[in-house]
Amino acid sequence: MSVERSICPDIYHPAMARDGLLTRLRIPGGVVNELQCQTIAQLLETIGLESVQVTNRANLQLRSLTQDLDRDLLAKLTECGLAASNPAVDGIRNVMLSPTAGIDVAELVDVRPMAVAWLDYLDVHPELGALSNKFSVGFDGGGSVGILDRPNDITLLAVSATEFSLYLSMGDRGDRPVPVGVILTVAECLPMLAAIAQSYRQQLEVIGGDVRRKPRLRDVISHCGLTEFGELVRREIRGSSHFIFKNLDLDRNLAGVNSDLHLGVHPQRQTDRHYLGVVLPLGRWTVGQIRGLGSIASRSGSGTIRLTPWQNVLLPDVSASNLAQVQTSITKLSLVQTATHPSSLLRACAGATGCQFGATDTQTDAIALSEYLAAKFTLDRSLNIHFSGCDKSCAQHDRADITLWGQASLDRPGTYQIEIGGVADEFRPETGDLLPPERVPIAIGHLITAYYEHRLDLDESFRAFIHRQTSAQLQQILHVA
Repeated sequence: MSVERSICPDIYHPAMARDGLLTRLRIPGGVVNELQCQTIAQLLETIGLESVQVTNRANLQLRSLTQDLDRDLLAKLTECGLAASNPAVDGIRNVMLSPTAGIDVAELVDVRPMAVAWLDYLDVHPELGALSNKFSVGFDGGGSVGILDRPNDITLLAVSATEFSLYLSMGDRGDRPVPVGVILTVAECLPMLAAIAQSYRQQLEVIGGDVRRKPRLRDVISHCGLTEFGELVRREIRGSSHFIFKNLDLDRNLAGVNSDLHLGVHPQRQTDRHYLGVVLPLGRWTVGQIRGLGSIASRSGSGTIRLTPWQNVLLPDVSASNLAQVQTSITKLSLVQTATHPSSLLRACAGATGCQFGATDTQTDAIALSEYLAAKFTLDRSLNIHFSGCDKSCAQHDRADITLWGQASLDRPGTYQIEIGGVADEFRPETGDLLPPERVPIAIGHLITAYYEHRLDLDESFRAFIHRQTSAQLQQILHVA
C-alpha cells in the first residue's frame, strides 16, 4: 500500500488522524453479503479493532489503525468486492442508493441496475481517480425512503417510471443538491453522469489547487458558472442532448427527511416479504453484531444487509413467519429497532479523541446523554440530536432538532454551544454561557420535559414547539439564564 496520506482516505490510502490511521471501505449502494460480513469481522480481529463505523455515505470507517493494511488483507477485500480491483478508482466509489431500492412499495424505478452501470463505467475509466475522493453519486428511485436530502455531488431522482430529474451540488459545504431543470430518460442518465464527471476532471486541471484537498464539484461549478458548466457537459456528450443547466433556487434550508422512516418492520413490494431497520448506536457495528446480523440475513433473509446513510442497517427479504424469530435474534445482539429509543436519536463525529479539530469528546458525551435519556424518559416521538466537535459538522450536514457544537476557548475548554430547533443562529440562546459536558444531559432533559408538558397536541413536532418559544423562554427552560 502507498504511504501517501490523504485528506479523504480510501482503503489504499489511509489518512492520519489523532487516534491513528483512518481508512474507509467504500460500499457501493451500501449492500454487503454474508461473505463480506465475515471478511469484515475477520479484518477487524486481525487488526485489533472491536468495531467499525457506518458513515453517513453508507460506507465503513476504520479508525485507530497502527499501520497500513498489508497486501494479503487488501487481496481478501478485493476478492470479495470490498475494494476496487483498480486502486485508482477506489476512492470515488461513493455510490448511494436508497437503502430500500428495489423493495420500496412506493418507488417509481428500481435504480440498482443504474448504479451497477455507473460502477462498471468507473472501473474502465481510471482517469476519474483524479477527482476528489468525496465525489459521490446518488440514485433515488422516488420511493418512501429517499436520499434527496443527502449531500451527494450528483443525484438522479425518479420523477416517473421512465424519467429522472438531475440534481447537482452547489452552494455551501453540506448543502443538499438542487435541481438544474434537466429531465433525463433512463438511457440518458449514464451518458450524463459520464459527461459531468469528465467535465469536472478537465476543469480540475484549469482550477489547480492542493492535490490532497481537491476542489469539489460545487467548487468547479462556482468557478465556471452553472450555465457555462452545462455547456461543457453538453459538448462532452457531443451535442446529442439539448439542455440548459439553470438554478431553480430550491430552499436549501429544508429539514432533513427519512432519517428514521426505515427503522422497525416494513412490508416490501415483494409478496410476504419485510425489511427490518436496526439501530447501530452512533453507527458503531461490533464484530459480534457483524457476524450475528450476517448469519441472520443468510438464515432468514436473502443473505444481504443494507447500510444506510443514517448510520443504521436494514435486513431485507424476511418472511412474515420469520419476523418474530428475527426480532428476538436482533435483540440478543443488544440492538434495537425503534426510532424513539435514545440510541436512535444521536449522531456524533469522532470528537477530540479522534480528530485534531474536535474541541469535545463527542462520542463519550453522546453515550452519556443516551444513557441519561434511557433512564429518565419514555419517548413517543423521534428526535434528532447531533454532537459536533467543531463547526465542520462532519457527522450530520443537515440541521438537527438539537445540535451541540463543541467550543474551544482558553478560559472554558471542552464546552458546548447549543442550537435548538434546526435553524442556525435564530434559536441559539443569546448568552455567553456554554454548557459543560456534564450539564448537557440535564439541559436536554429540560427541553424534552418542556416539550412533552406544553406541546399543543400529540401531533406538534419538537421543532414546531421550539419555534413558538421566545429566546427568553428557551433560556428559562435550559436554566442557563
